[in-house]
Amino acid sequence: MLTLLRLAPFRNAYLLRGIVLWVGVRMALALSGASDPGVAAELTTLGLVAIAVVLDARRRSEDLFLGNLGVPTWAIAVMALPAAVVLECLVP
Repeated sequence: MLTLLRLAPFRNAYLLRGIVLWVGVRMALALSGASDPGVAAELTTLGLVAIAVVLDARRRSEDLFLGNLGVPTWAIAVMALPAAVVLECLVP
């Protein structure tokens, strides 16, 4: 996990992808009529963001490269969540 924090281009890319995916999921919820999602929907949103970022990293073969550097796949999911969690707490 700490190795990924020192790899600034990957760390920043996962944070940005997490923000973009969070915005997309929240927009989809708003278009479907859920203007104020409950706790279950918020947790589902964060789970979708983490899974989508990991799948995107896998599509780009970044997980293999980072795995060779000793970074586990779960660390990619964790790096996608900080900004999404903050936004989830701030946006009603």
